[in-house]
Amino acid sequence: MVRFSYIFSLIFLVFFSYYSYGQDEDTLYVPQKEKVPLVLKGMKVGVNVGRFSDYLFKPERTSYEASFDFNISNKYFGVIEGGFSEISIEKDNYDYTSEGSFVKAGVDFNMLKKYPSDYFGIGVRLGRASFKHSASNIIYNDIHWPIQSFSVDSKSYTTYWLEVSLGIKGELLKNVYFGWSALIRVGISGRKDEQFQPYDIPGFGKGESTVNLGANYYIYYQIPFNKNK
Repeated sequence: MVRFSYIFSLIFLVFFSYYSYGQDEDTLYVPQKEKVPLVLKGMKVGVNVGRFSDYLFKPERTSYEASFDFNISNKYFGVIEGGFSEISIEKDNYDYTSEGSFVKAGVDFNMLKKYPSDYFGIGVRLGRASFKHSASNIIYNDIHWPIQSFSVDSKSYTTYWLEVSLGIKGELLKNVYFGWSALIRVGISGRKDEQFQPYDIPGFGKGESTVNLGANYYIYYQIPFNKNK
């Protein structure tokens, strides 16, 4: 009985010593995840081809939009977008004109791991638009007074909004990409005017809405850098 207790105690001591040593080894030699340096891989220059649909669906508006993004290690993309919009509406009871420009800046995050040359991810932008608009030949019909016509002088605005996107970019040809994104825009400041509400804010959408949904269709050309890194 004494011999059995001695053997059991020895086995327990050896096992405990080995277990403690393994824990120390794990504590001392935990492998560190190697940090991948951020490298500029390329720059894309793009044109929003979806704007050309205005000629069919919104003939009163003429607009152009371009984009520049900077590829950081196929994971992060610094983005700058900008454009111009002009609106001319002629109705029986009013004429309306508007023109202005906008710029957006933000970042996209690529969620793809297996195909780093392509993109699927989310993005965030801060947008700013500067524009002016006016109305003329506004006809007001009242049962007590004759038909009257008046105008509203040109007014200038500066508008800010926050934009979130979910999109894709895929390589069609060598260094030529097609991109699509769904957008939600939330107005921050500078939109409201109780007397003369903007018809359309460049880059944002309907002036009367606090939240606007949209979509972009882009063709990009990528200028590659550090191709071997």
